[in-house]
Amino acid sequence: MILFQLLEERSDILKEHEQQARALALQISQLQRADINATKRLLTQLAKHDKLLKADNGQCSNLLKDASLITSNIANIGLVDLNGDVLCTVKNSTQRINIKDRRYFKTALKTQHFTIGQFQIDRSIHRLTVNFAMPIFDQNGSLTHILVVAKLLEQWSQSLSQLTLPPRSQAIITDADHNIVANYPFDYAQLGKTANEHWPDIDFKGIVQFEVPTGERRIYLRQHIVKSSLNDQLTLHISIPFEHAIAAANRKVGLTFVLFIAALLLLFWQARKQLNKVLLQPLKSLQNALDAFAKGNKTSLQQTALSPEFKNIAENFENMATQRLTAENALSHKHAELASLIRALPDTYLRIDKQGKVLASNVVFSRPPKQINDLIPQQSCDQLLKVLQTPSDIEINQFEFTSQIDGNQHIFEARTNLLDSHQQAIVVLRDITARKEQEEAMKLAAMVYKNSSEGMTITDENGTILDVNPSFEKVTGYSKAEVLGKNTALLASGKHTKQFYDDMWQQLQSKGAWQGEVINRRKNGELFTEWLTINTVYDSNGNPYQRVAIFTDISEKKRQDELIWRRTHFDQLTELANRLELKRHLKQQLSENVSLAILLLDLDHFKDINDSLGHYHGDKLLREVANRLNQLTGKCSLISRIGGDEFVLVISENSQHEHLMQVSEQVLTLLKPAIYIDNEACHISASIGIAAAPKDGNSSGQLLKAADQAMYLAKKQGRNGFAFFDAQMRQATEQRMQLLKDLRIAIQKQQFELYFQPIVDMASQKAVKAEALIRWQHPGKGIISPAVFIPLAEETQLILEIGEFIFASACRTQKKLMSAKHQVQLSINVSPIQFSSKHSRLVDWKTHLDEQSLNAEQFVIEITEGLMMNAQQRTQSRLNQLSKQGFALALDDFGTGYSSLAYLKQMDTDFIKIDKRFVDGIADSADDLALCEAMIMMAHQLGLKVIAEGIETEAQHKQLLAAGCDYGQGYYYAKPMPEKVYLDFMNNATYGDHLQTD
Repeated sequence: MILFQLLEERSDILKEHEQQARALALQISQLQRADINATKRLLTQLAKHDKLLKADNGQCSNLLKDASLITSNIANIGLVDLNGDVLCTVKNSTQRINIKDRRYFKTALKTQHFTIGQFQIDRSIHRLTVNFAMPIFDQNGSLTHILVVAKLLEQWSQSLSQLTLPPRSQAIITDADHNIVANYPFDYAQLGKTANEHWPDIDFKGIVQFEVPTGERRIYLRQHIVKSSLNDQLTLHISIPFEHAIAAANRKVGLTFVLFIAALLLLFWQARKQLNKVLLQPLKSLQNALDAFAKGNKTSLQQTALSPEFKNIAENFENMATQRLTAENALSHKHAELASLIRALPDTYLRIDKQGKVLASNVVFSRPPKQINDLIPQQSCDQLLKVLQTPSDIEINQFEFTSQIDGNQHIFEARTNLLDSHQQAIVVLRDITARKEQEEAMKLAAMVYKNSSEGMTITDENGTILDVNPSFEKVTGYSKAEVLGKNTALLASGKHTKQFYDDMWQQLQSKGAWQGEVINRRKNGELFTEWLTINTVYDSNGNPYQRVAIFTDISEKKRQDELIWRRTHFDQLTELANRLELKRHLKQQLSENVSLAILLLDLDHFKDINDSLGHYHGDKLLREVANRLNQLTGKCSLISRIGGDEFVLVISENSQHEHLMQVSEQVLTLLKPAIYIDNEACHISASIGIAAAPKDGNSSGQLLKAADQAMYLAKKQGRNGFAFFDAQMRQATEQRMQLLKDLRIAIQKQQFELYFQPIVDMASQKAVKAEALIRWQHPGKGIISPAVFIPLAEETQLILEIGEFIFASACRTQKKLMSAKHQVQLSINVSPIQFSSKHSRLVDWKTHLDEQSLNAEQFVIEITEGLMMNAQQRTQSRLNQLSKQGFALALDDFGTGYSSLAYLKQMDTDFIKIDKRFVDGIADSADDLALCEAMIMMAHQLGLKVIAEGIETEAQHKQLLAAGCDYGQGYYYAKPMPEKVYLDFMNNATYGDHLQTD
């Protein structure tokens, strides 16, 4: 075994070196991948910056220079165009360099992904490098440049030198051409050479043993760092010697084997000597004495030199004859005694021969059996008879079997003893059915008792502890030895009154059981809550003699329940009640018909604080506001924060108008002093909405909605004040809800219609354009102005469906105009919601036009300045996409907002529309005329066309025409008209001084 262990140890040395090689390979591979991934991340981040593309006179942007300074393992960074010309490098080069022949550059162009190069002499720094390439794309996703990074092979090898490798270990990294790009120990002369010159030229995968020409055995491992089919593969090679460890193990094995053989020979020699002295010589003497005794010769064994043991054997032999008769008499007596004992035993006794025939028995539970298989299962009988018929070393001592007696299944235990001299066996049967049932019950009870997660205690009738299970020890901290013999009052916490325990014992005495929640104390003094069940065990006379207590520690559950309730009903930031607790409180108060009112306050301009100081300071301000509001606890039944910067105060019992005004004034006064947050003074005010029950609502939802509307009224009135909810607000709310309901029905039943107002060329007064205007034909209220329902449609996102209706209707009208040979450009008003909503289908309009054989140039998208000012990324993207698709863009209501020239320059706008309010006054106001002339001149300078809205008189027409206005729209030319009327208008229009129609 020792030799075998040494051989295994020799094998383990080899396995240990293999595992060491795998671990080193994994460590080096992970470090190299991390370095390559870091380079890739750097290039990815650099490729996202527009400043990167600036290369003036061979000078790279500062961004590349900074990146090379902070990244030590990068030798050079350069920017390359798609023809392979190096535009600039961080390490300036005066010569013109082209790398289109480099394989990594071709791969980057082909795959448009990050690429790893091969061994090369860099043309910019003339050093041995491996280069990395990263494609750069513009905003449209088109490849524009390649960013190239060079990594020095010396630095790469230095990264391997920093690792802790076993003595005389070797490591190299090769590129896709099997050229060495890094090695350990570092040898500059090997860089760029093929790996086969220094490593075994054999084809293997994973780990292989190899003997070098010098006779040294080494372990070689090959593992891919970067595996790819795109000529950017990197492979790690590891070589670890293990000859010294194997030689040491061989010496140890040889020495141990020699010592083992020597010890074995010594033991053999000593054993033979002792055997001859102790056993062989005394046996020969004893044999001589027995031969003489058999011939009738008297021989004195004492005269022979025998050991004390053999002398004792001789003396016993001489006494054997006289003792034999005595033994036979004793045996006869024992036989009679044994027969009497067998008859008296409650067990069943059988004696059988080798054929299984019953020779004797005392069976009482059935007929006297003739064969043993009449009582014992056949399998057990066959095994027993086999031993009897073929004597062997196998013994059957004991087994169990089942048998049916009087229709019931019984379990018997059979004990057997072989009578080898007679080829017979004694079989004793015992009925163990009751014992088995008791054992199973006891095992089950013990298993439950020991493994139960609930604590269990067994006491006498007076509460003295007799036994506890492991869960009791775990929960209470008391060991079993500490509590045995002590009363259960040991755990009392003092949190329950004497009456509580008196009631418990009274119920135990009367009903024998008690169940409830109890607070007890652990050994360390900690209190815990348990759910306790006590049951009484009675003796045969019906008297209690034991009690069994089972308890479960529910402390954590109660803490969790309390924590969940707290987190569910209270705000985590301010510790005030939240919206859920507020609604619960209001529901309870309203159910009790308590007179109450609520004050909903919203902090004014709180968003400015968050935007300027940050959310951290905003949260601290909210906590301070909560602290100030808590000063009104005596006047409010509940103070809550329902979200953001909104707080609600509930005032019960006194909801009089004067009292509510007084509390509101007090709230404003509390908020007036400056709040200092990290030495920053913040001034805050609030707008308060007040609603009272039951006149303003008889539910929490109605009250909150009423208070919210009142709060918005307070904001409209100048903020830092309060307002009461009144009937007018309710009426406005009901009207709004009815309008929304009617609007949804209008969308379903298509109650909308497009009106068209011609837009004329100012010089020829020819109707070359028209604006599509939505009208709602309400079945009961007639035509409803867009100014009424469009804001509501935008608020509820219904504008998306209305916008699709407008576009589809305009397309149908355009088809009819084309059929009538009219070249008219239709303007469609598009809501900002249609640009910002993710469910908008604006970008699909071009597809719809293609299906209808229409062109995008036949339509103008009218947008407002507000859309351009607040354009989100999605809005900006959709505007650009519509413009690229060919839609013309018109900026509506120009001059009424900021009229920023930056927006006109940023957006590819085709038209601006001068708002009607400027046109109205040009005949009487020189300022309005000057503004219109300035806007027209500015637009023309920017290459835009101008449409003037609201032209109603000839004078306005002439003044705008003189100012150079391109197009006009207004009642002077034509009013908005339904589609049929508009088509007739276009077919029958005559061009004169104007095209005004009634």
